Parts: sequence; C-alpha cells; structure tokens
Amino acid sequence: MKLTGTQTLETSRLILRQFRVEDAEAMYRNWASDPEVTRYLTWPPHPDAGITRMLLQDWVARYADGSSFNWAIVPKEEQQPVGGISVVRLDAEAGIAEIGYCLGRAFWGRGFMPEALRAVIDYLFDTAEVNRIVATHDARNPNSGRVMRKAGLRFEGVMRGAGRNNQGVCDDVVYGLLRTDRQPETKREKAEVTVRFAHEADIPRVNELRRQVKELHAAGKPEVFKPGFSPELADTIHEIFADERRQIAVAEVNGSVCGYAVLNHITRPENPFMHERDFLDIDEFGVDEQYRQIGVASELIRFIRAWAKEKGFRRLELNMWSFNRGALAFYEAAGFSTYRRYMEIHL
Repeated sequence: MKLTGTQTLETSRLILRQFRVEDAEAMYRNWASDPEVTRYLTWPPHPDAGITRMLLQDWVARYADGSSFNWAIVPKEEQQPVGGISVVRLDAEAGIAEIGYCLGRAFWGRGFMPEALRAVIDYLFDTAEVNRIVATHDARNPNSGRVMRKAGLRFEGVMRGAGRNNQGVCDDVVYGLLRTDRQPETKREKAEVTVRFAHEADIPRVNELRRQVKELHAAGKPEVFKPGFSPELADTIHEIFADERRQIAVAEVNGSVCGYAVLNHITRPENPFMHERDFLDIDEFGVDEQYRQIGVASELIRFIRAWAKEKGFRRLELNMWSFNRGALAFYEAAGFSTYRRYMEIHL
C-alpha cells in the first residue's frame, strides 16, 4: 500500500479534511463531550475542551509522514466538524486498514456517516491501494452495522468476547471488503481535449477554476491560505493576462474551458552563489473537478512542454504543497522530479 496520508475528500454534501487544532471547540461541543456518542467507543467523554485541544495537537503532528489517515467530517452547510472517521489500525505490510468513526448526535439520521465511509473506502482502495478494509461494532449497537452495510462493507461474522469498550467486554461484529470484492472500477473514457492560449473572453471561466484551486489550498493549508476568493484576487487575472512574460493556457472539452495553467517566464541573474537561471514556471494549474481523469491535465502538460521547447526553454518548473499528494503523483507520472524542498517546524 501507499502512505498517501489524509488528503481532502469531497462528496455531494461533505468535505473530509485534516483536523486542525482550532477545531477543538467544535469537536468538544458536537461529539467528544457527549456520553451517548461515546457509549460504544473505547475512550470516555472529554471533560473539557482543553483535553480535546491536546488530542488534536497530537493528531495534527501525526499528519506529516503520510501514515495517518484521520479525517474531520465537515458538512458543507455547517462549515464545522461534526464527527470524525479514521484508520484506527493499520498493517501497511499486509495492506489492511481498520476504520473507526463517530458522529455528533445532532447529526444522526441524515446519512452523513455512510456517505463519509464510502468516500474513505474509495480513497483507501484507489489511492492508498490497501488490500483489505475492516470495521467492527459492538453487537449491542446495530445502527453502526447498518452504516457499514450502506457503505458497501460485507458482514463476515461475530467474534465473541473479542472487544472491550465503555460498556465492558463485548462481542465484535465484523464487516470487511477486499479490493477484489469490488466491482471493477469504471474507467472514464479519455476526452478529446483542445489546448490553446486564453482569449480575454475566457477570463471569467479561468477565475472560476482559480477559485477551485484556491479552495483546495485553503482546506489543505489553512494557516497559510486565506479562505474565500476575494475581488482583489480575482482582479489579478487581468494583470497576468496583460503581462508579456506570462501566458494563460486553457484546455477545452466540447467547447467548454475545463482546465488552465498560468505560465511565467522567470530570469534569475547570476550571483556569487548561483549561475544565471532562465526557465518557464507553471505558476498556477487546475482542472475542473467534473473533468478530472479524462486526460485534461495530461494534455495541458503536453501542450506546455511543446510550447516551452519551441520557445527555447531548457527547463520547466513548478512548485506545489506537500499536502496535495494526488497532484504530486500526477506530476511525477508526467515526468517532473523533485529537486528542492522547503521544510518547516511548528514552534
């Protein structure tokens, strides 16, 4: 399996993202302090939000190496975490992931948990490439079993006296699924993609795509990127469009612009430490969520490489944020390699 970590996932109603320390109050209020929520769990209700904050500090620190799979469940209409879903046991060598979850009582009965569980199952199989997913519940808590069945897990049996939770020793009901159990993944057919340089009439659509990219970054690195897409940020596209050293490439499918890239000609003068550097930088890159996995991004990269070579560039660069592991996998497959890293320590 691949240690791809906790990437942001999106469903029709939910955003599944990494927990943040500032989620402490919402987590404490919505589920961590409720004895009804924790009745069949292995940890007791939190006595105060300070305990919740300490726990989140530990969770956030564990995200760095990609071995932690631990999502906050955020309904789009709520904009705050209402529960969590995570891999509670991981056997990376065998590719086995056991999933656990909990949801605030005020949000029960709305189908949020099966929706979140389906998204995590798909991610673990398709991106992390696990071989087996398992989940268990106390036999006295059949509602949890219904969630597992709705998400596509299969009943495997009951292990008598095999578990222990806040109710004491319990019978564990086991559900599981192998990658080979699933229906073969339906591959999206490659689209006929046209790539060209943008016209002024494309600017509003390019800004819609820039908004998607901005939201992804704000979710993945909220301490760096501001939320929202301000008018000032929207206006910068006009400056880019007018800059002679910049180009905006757009990809079309059936006449609809569905991807874009901002290209920047950068020259770094020679200095006592470094040679002169002259290269083409991909400053922004994005594909509409509805047009992914049909070849749009690949055609954009092919177009950019061909144009850069025609113009005499010998180097094509881009930078990306480490939380976006899906993008990293794509760029590596497209031929990019890492030659420099920025690293940080939170103090």
